[in-house]
Amino acid sequence: MPWLAIPYADEARRSRLNRLYGIQGIPTLIVLDAKGDVITRQGRVEVLNDTECREFPWHPKPVLELTDSNAVQLNEGPCLVLFVDSEDDGESEAAKQLIQPIAEKIIAKYKAKDEEAPLLFFVAGEDDMTDSLRDYTNLPEAAPLLTILDMSARAKTKEASILNQKRMQEPNFLGAVDQGSWRLALICFP
Repeated sequence: MPWLAIPYADEARRSRLNRLYGIQGIPTLIVLDAKGDVITRQGRVEVLNDTECREFPWHPKPVLELTDSNAVQLNEGPCLVLFVDSEDDGESEAAKQLIQPIAEKIIAKYKAKDEEAPLLFFVAGEDDMTDSLRDYTNLPEAAPLLTILDMSARAKTKEASILNQKRMQEPNFLGAVDQGSWRLALICFP
């Protein structure tokens, strides 16, 4: 392994790191820069998706394509997910380009304050993972469907609505999503 690791037997140091980085399970791989700042908390997912480590050190992308390996991130907090009606990479790429400016603005705003963005951003195509997520959340089969899922909130389903590109480009859309005041589809689970 080309990076340092804490021996499992060193319980005191593992415990301090767990508290410092909010680690709740193993295996966990958090990638830090030379100053000790977090590059990604998703190192494990990144290794699974990039086995050749071509994109190392895996700086976060503003918008991710939802996959089996990164679906665990849905449990970390609110996630904006754009469901599209295609298994075609072109459709997914177009959807990423649609929400990327919103993601970049929100991420930049919080990075400037040395805070993590309040949302993760995903595009979900048509596959088994997406079907399972729709079934689990009772979301309609409509596409495109823009949702905000919060599986960490431990509450009940609030509402769901279909969103179009025109609504996303309204001047107050970014602020409403950022403030959490406009619920596209807030799905929370007991």
